[in-house]
Amino acid sequence: MSIVWDETLAVGDAAIDADHRRMIELIALLEGSSADSPSDDRIALILAELSALCREHFSREEAFQRAIGFPDHEDHRLGHEMLLKRLDAVMAHYADGCAEVRAGIVRTLGDSLATWLTTHITTSDMEFQPYVRGR
Repeated sequence: MSIVWDETLAVGDAAIDADHRRMIELIALLEGSSADSPSDDRIALILAELSALCREHFSREEAFQRAIGFPDHEDHRLGHEMLLKRLDAVMAHYADGCAEVRAGIVRTLGDSLATWLTTHITTSDMEFQPYVRGR
């Protein structure tokens, strides 16, 4: 799945939307990396930036949801927590893996993250969009 930003993914908060744009850029880099055969160091940097951004973004988004009175913020937080655990496991597997394992991770991770992020934004994140508009 190729992923690109468009305004249908905007939830209406500038900081959250900017985070989503950058996540999409990083995921697109991963998706393109399977064809480009980049160095392991470059992939590790992309994964590290994506992981750090997800942690910052999820923290910001969860605080924002509480501030605007979004009632399902705890379920939303649990979804974030599950992705972070999965991403941590993939990063550890990538760091410890041989060249074939790393290549397999690069081939599948971009598509998997693209699907997760698009689904998450268009379903879970859009659930709090009315609260953003109402503030």
